[in-house]
Amino acid sequence: MLDLDMTPYAAFVWPAWGVSALVLTALTVRALIASRKWKRELAKLEADQGTPPEAADTNRPQVARSAIGQQK
Repeated sequence: MLDLDMTPYAAFVWPAWGVSALVLTALTVRALIASRKWKRELAKLEADQGTPPEAADTNRPQVARSAIGQQK
């Protein structure tokens, strides 16, 4: 069974788990926000070049196409 009784160490272990969960959540949110920002910047740069997104997408390596997702 799952025994979570950490009597002498609980004051150290549970806050450490909590801080770790908060840090991982913050890093995930930060990465998602940065990804959206990069997608907007890429779309703006492609618009400034006058290249339609479909044509620019064919010139982009497969890794980059999968990283930014399908363009509509």
